[in-house]
Amino acid sequence: MVPNLWKIPGRIPLTKKVNDILFNVILLHLSEESRDTLKNQGINIITETSQRPLLFNYISLWKWLNLELLLETMIISKNIEKSKMSIIRNEILKLFINRNTKFNYLYIPNDFDHQLLYDISWAESCFSELEFFNYNNMNQNILKELAKVSKSIKKLIIHLIDDDISGIVRLIEAQKNLSEVHIFCYPGLNYESLKTVEKSLIKNATSIQNLTMGWKPIITKFLLYFVNLKSLVMKDNIMENYPDWCQMSLPVLKALRTYYIPANFLVRLIESTSGHLTTISIFCEVILYKGADTGRLIQAIYQNCPNLRYLKTPIKNCNLPEFKRLLTNCQDLNGLIIIDEKRLNYEELFNILTESSPKSLFKFKFIFNKKFGNKLTSLKSIFDNWKDRKPILLQIDLVNCFTQQEEQEMKDIIEKYKAKEIIKRFDLNVVYDVEEFEWVQE
Repeated sequence: MVPNLWKIPGRIPLTKKVNDILFNVILLHLSEESRDTLKNQGINIITETSQRPLLFNYISLWKWLNLELLLETMIISKNIEKSKMSIIRNEILKLFINRNTKFNYLYIPNDFDHQLLYDISWAESCFSELEFFNYNNMNQNILKELAKVSKSIKKLIIHLIDDDISGIVRLIEAQKNLSEVHIFCYPGLNYESLKTVEKSLIKNATSIQNLTMGWKPIITKFLLYFVNLKSLVMKDNIMENYPDWCQMSLPVLKALRTYYIPANFLVRLIESTSGHLTTISIFCEVILYKGADTGRLIQAIYQNCPNLRYLKTPIKNCNLPEFKRLLTNCQDLNGLIIIDEKRLNYEELFNILTESSPKSLFKFKFIFNKKFGNKLTSLKSIFDNWKDRKPILLQIDLVNCFTQQEEQEMKDIIEKYKAKEIIKRFDLNVVYDVEEFEWVQE
């Protein structure tokens, strides 16, 4: 039980009380030399409770090394003078980074003090079995040092902050079984830097199954190399055209999530899959897509994704006939997210959902604009015709803040249908939430 409990810190959020208890236990492990160092610097955080004998070497059981939690959150909570914090951090780092510890996870935050990491010995074996590395920092030397000892990273989260990506490239190329990569980049990075990152990813392409990229592909055949890719997330900051020369073939892709990616590119991407897609999430303000674009997109989905289970896609009035065909063709559809479009004909949309939804579909998430307030009767039409079907799991996100009266009216309607067992569960979020497909986790 004890080893399992000590794998948790840094992995889940902790309360202040738990943080304080944890920090006190860490202090119990400090050597006499470290205690003297702190005392000589006028740092008196070793209390009477910090003198109790230890039953275990708890530090040796720690697997998730979150330096933000360990060296920022915990220390700040003790109200220690800012000028003395680096001294405490240095002594605590000695406890964790040595030959007696081994970590599976390492997180280095953006504003972390680089000098502390320069002073440690990266040759220690504690990082030799690292499997998950999350790095939100611009210092490339740290990555170069880590690349020397960590060859077994499976999941990598990296933020590209400037054009110096030498350490990132070295770390990626050093891995033997990299399966999940999430790379986010700040606007303004030059194409040559991104191209270099792509080349390093290509060297690991056959082992990568999950990829997040925050830029449009630079290398013509970049997406052709990832023959075993099962999940792809693409993010961009602007809706500029993507090159037609970009070649794609993702034969085993199951999940596709995109943010502000042009529709014509998405159509070609979906067409390049082999019918294995089960999850599609397309996030973009509807106004940025033309009616013909969304029509081709919906058509590409129902023609190429017979096994689709979860869908989030923009819809315009002119696309409703195509949307009806999608519901008819995708008989495994289980969850659907609809984002409000100001002029969308909800009465027709809900009629289509009532008449054409496959039996498997019972999970709905609607993201409504304030203008939807007087159309609650349209929503009721679905519930009135949902007899002899699986009870609905419903989530509604309200954008631009409904009035209290509108919100209460909606809740009253929902409670009425919960009593009739038409609705099984209902969640109302008054804050716009772009996360989706919580159902996939169930």
